[in-house]
Amino acid sequence: MPQQKHDWRTYQLSLKRRQKVNQRTHTFRKGALIAFTALTGGALLIALVTLIPKVNNPMLPPLGRLEEKKPELPRQLSRETLRELLAPQSLARLDHKVIHIQQGDEDLTVTTTLNIELQSLLIDEFKRNIARKRGTPRYVAAVAMDPKTGRILGLAGFSKDKGAVNPSLMATYPAASIFKIITASAAAEKLNLSPTTRLSFNGGKYTLYKRQIQEKKNKYTNTITFRDSFAQSVNPVFGKLGALRLKKETLSGYGEKFFFNKEIAFELPVEISALSIGEDPYQWAEVACGFNRITKISPLHGALIGATALTGGSIPAPYLVDSVQSASGIELYTPPKESLGRAVPQGVSATLNTLMQRTIRSGTAKKSFAGYRKDRVLKNLILGGKTGSIFNKTHDVRVDWFVGFAQEKKGGRSMTIAVVVGHQAYIGTRASEYARKAITRYFSTPKKPRIATASQITPPGES
Repeated sequence: MPQQKHDWRTYQLSLKRRQKVNQRTHTFRKGALIAFTALTGGALLIALVTLIPKVNNPMLPPLGRLEEKKPELPRQLSRETLRELLAPQSLARLDHKVIHIQQGDEDLTVTTTLNIELQSLLIDEFKRNIARKRGTPRYVAAVAMDPKTGRILGLAGFSKDKGAVNPSLMATYPAASIFKIITASAAAEKLNLSPTTRLSFNGGKYTLYKRQIQEKKNKYTNTITFRDSFAQSVNPVFGKLGALRLKKETLSGYGEKFFFNKEIAFELPVEISALSIGEDPYQWAEVACGFNRITKISPLHGALIGATALTGGSIPAPYLVDSVQSASGIELYTPPKESLGRAVPQGVSATLNTLMQRTIRSGTAKKSFAGYRKDRVLKNLILGGKTGSIFNKTHDVRVDWFVGFAQEKKGGRSMTIAVVVGHQAYIGTRASEYARKAITRYFSTPKKPRIATASQITPPGES
């Protein structure tokens, strides 16, 4: 019994001594930690708090849950950011589908929408004509597009003018008679003109004097259908429509619907097409028929205008980039698949289609498309277009336009194309001739299946 008491007292004394030692040790560690924290600016304390497990506190989550991190979402590039990254590269003579750009220290892979067979044809044709001794143009540029999706199939250009980075996206070219597409749209919707409506004019087809925009009929008056006046690009007919019936407000409104004086959203900088209309009725006539050098468009805009004859009146949103991927394969960009808006109703679109077909069959593009009904490729297509030509202010360059479309009679493919050529002393290859070659090349190759990007390819062994 005494032995048990002694043992119990000995145990209590040893327990008290151990508690005193633990208190001294704790006090020493606490003081050392405070001193060291003051010297290190709190960094060590933060690290210790992070690392010390809170095992005995039931109010805190387990250690494993503390260390979990939410996965980072893929970083998406906006079209504006992509435009800044691509801007230093004109891409006017890009002969491959994939390009690499840098964003900081990261290498990005950009896959374009270009049809390489078509793109190569445009580049080769342009090079050949630029190098000629006679008939060499000051500039030449083209844009081809799938009107259903807005995918750019071809975008190429050359220019001898200083500062011309990408002629396909420059709006320095007078629109000339290409603006008749806008005037015809307004006349079809607002004035209820059909392709067979008969219209009158006096004087020459390709002049525009003030006396020609007067409403008069005499023994010298000529009559012509709406579709033939469009196909043959008769200036006084469209001049009279602009000056006497459509006038400033309607012409301005339809110009806006067709994206004049508006920015075109795209992955490369595009100059804004210009339309300016004053208060003089004769100027309304000039604008309506394209007999002026103030109205200007880019080839990209021309392709969009031509597309409305196939899309039911909608203007597709153009895009050149299919995808952008990081070095690790993360998809960083998805092109927007929207329309820029509806320019005209379905019925007006159908009228435009008819008018533009007439240009190929019996109008100003008849010579360039001669024999198309017997051509191995072209006979399978519905073809339409509009030509335009005008001298520049100094009369040393003749601006030559073709805006048109091609659509398979049996099949789902279609294309809209705009070509502009600045002829110098001699007339070389015309814009409509370039367009015919481009259409032939594109539709002579079978439709290829879309190639999956790296992020869409399933690795071996996975499903």
